[in-house]
Amino acid sequence: MLEFWFDSKVSMWRKLIIFAAIAITTAVLYWMQPLKPDAILMYLGTGIIFLICRYCKVHFALKKPNGLLYRLLHWIPIALLLALIFMHMQEGEILVPGAQGIGFMALAVCLFLPLSFLNRQPNSTEQK
Repeated sequence: MLEFWFDSKVSMWRKLIIFAAIAITTAVLYWMQPLKPDAILMYLGTGIIFLICRYCKVHFALKKPNGLLYRLLHWIPIALLLALIFMHMQEGEILVPGAQGIGFMALAVCLFLPLSFLNRQPNSTEQK
């Protein structure tokens, strides 16, 4: 879902533009129908759990990508996100709170992983 943020081939400017687009969209959705602060913190926590699960996948479960641990680490953030979306559904409306929650999760991933800007691999043109 947010693999572009971890890709070293994506330029820093493109990452900043995407981050700004996510922030603006989330702010507009918040202005339309604000979530409660505890719900926002839960979505931010889901973003942090996404980062932890991704780190564990890359460092502990990459050797066996078809194994149970790899699949479990892949589905934990998705299941948690869906549970939060359905838990904060208000009077049958799921679109605005769900999109807003996904936006807060994406913002958490982008904000709590600033090292993705520093982990740049030199291109083949830079090596020559």
